[in-house]
Amino acid sequence: MIGVLIIGAFFLIPKQNEAFATIATQNEKIIKIEAEIKRNMETHNIPGMSFALVDHNGVVFSKGYGTLDIRDDSLEINENTNFHIGSLSKVFVSLAIMKLQEERHIDIEKPVVDYLPWFSTKDEKLSRQIKIRHLLSHTSGLPGRLNVHDIEQTDSQEIMKEIKKKLKDVRLVGKPGDIYEYTNMNTDLLQLVIEEVTGEPFTTYMQDHLFAPLEMNRTGYFIFDDRHLSNTAMGHRYHWGKIKPYHEKLVYATSASAGLSSNVHDLSKFIQLLLNNGISHSESMINTGSLNQMFQPVQDRMAYNWYVDPHNVYMEGGLPGFTSTMVLSSDKTFGLVLLSNSKQSITLGTGFNIFKIVKGEEPVPLLASDYSKLNADAQLLRSLAVFFSIITLVVVGVTIVQIMMKKRKFSFVKLSAKEIGFTSMIIAAYLGVFYYLHVYAPFKIGVPTIFSFQKEPDLVSAILIFSIMYSIFSVALLVRTLFIRKTNHRKDSSELKM
Repeated sequence: MIGVLIIGAFFLIPKQNEAFATIATQNEKIIKIEAEIKRNMETHNIPGMSFALVDHNGVVFSKGYGTLDIRDDSLEINENTNFHIGSLSKVFVSLAIMKLQEERHIDIEKPVVDYLPWFSTKDEKLSRQIKIRHLLSHTSGLPGRLNVHDIEQTDSQEIMKEIKKKLKDVRLVGKPGDIYEYTNMNTDLLQLVIEEVTGEPFTTYMQDHLFAPLEMNRTGYFIFDDRHLSNTAMGHRYHWGKIKPYHEKLVYATSASAGLSSNVHDLSKFIQLLLNNGISHSESMINTGSLNQMFQPVQDRMAYNWYVDPHNVYMEGGLPGFTSTMVLSSDKTFGLVLLSNSKQSITLGTGFNIFKIVKGEEPVPLLASDYSKLNADAQLLRSLAVFFSIITLVVVGVTIVQIMMKKRKFSFVKLSAKEIGFTSMIIAAYLGVFYYLHVYAPFKIGVPTIFSFQKEPDLVSAILIFSIMYSIFSVALLVRTLFIRKTNHRKDSSELKM
């Protein structure tokens, strides 16, 4: 009931010009916003950000900060600088689906198989219950690990074949509609649905029917084929505590879920459309009822690719080198967008702090100590690698000293039951660790191998380092158990006679 009231307020409260006239003229709020952005950029080593504040009349304030690439300080970011926006791409897919429903090309209450007949998981009967609206709200039951990052084909028929292979052994995590689990696969499937019902490539449809009418002239899916607009930011991410440039490379199959490139100038036009009940340039692009439905929370605050809170609705995006945040006030007076060319959750926190400033509230300090520069699992694995390195050095060192002192020698004899048990434990432990890190972990993450996991380079490096050191440790223990024996100090009988 609360969700209905929130969304009703978002779409039914009259436009409040007075509120934004106040925001636009209160220089102290703009000063606070700029101070918040600059402080967080400095504290968290963010190379660049771009920001826009919007009301139903258009941009109230927008500006770029920092540099496109840390290797060249002369390349300054402005409001027209393009960033890759990651999962923020999904909100445009939601709009497209609702628009196609209005045009009677899609019915979101119909099963996915009505549009993609090949669609099936291991439980075919259950997967046939997945509807279009379940994909929009991430309540399909498809597991979060699923993605299509490794599908390099651009032909939709080939992409369908590859996705069909991925899904054939997949079990749903719950009955469709009963459970929320966020997964990119939901939106990647909607990309194929749009292509099926329109007969057009997904990127072409989105350009012709959404971006062009909104005059979002520098917005598009440029990343999958390496097209590069001038004034495009380079991605950055931490690697062992230091910010380094990172070149994003996605595939066509992920265009819907994460492939969009845009800037705050263009995204402001999208926000304005939402604040104006679907009207752009005095023409209706989408009905208020469709927008109302798109923002209706379904499970765990998730609507159709939007999160709904009591005071706002928002969506964020993250790629290995970029983050993005878009926040709309629930009273429909304003919206904001913040883009960053660094992979850090600080972007979302900064966006909410700016929201507070606009509302006349005090922002929450975003301390460096609260945002680790190093992945926690990577830190643990690195520490374990150091621990096993030390233990290995001790084992090898002690063994060498004992051999030099002739207390032990190389020899292979029949193993005792105790030694067989110990050897078995070493091998079992090694195989268990290897399986967890190199088979189970990639499976849960949704990548072919752990070395394909681009989002966390520190974690991949830590796993490699730990794997090497643990392997050396295991080999050292096996060698000592199998081939190093105590020396027999009893003199033979001939020496005793002499």
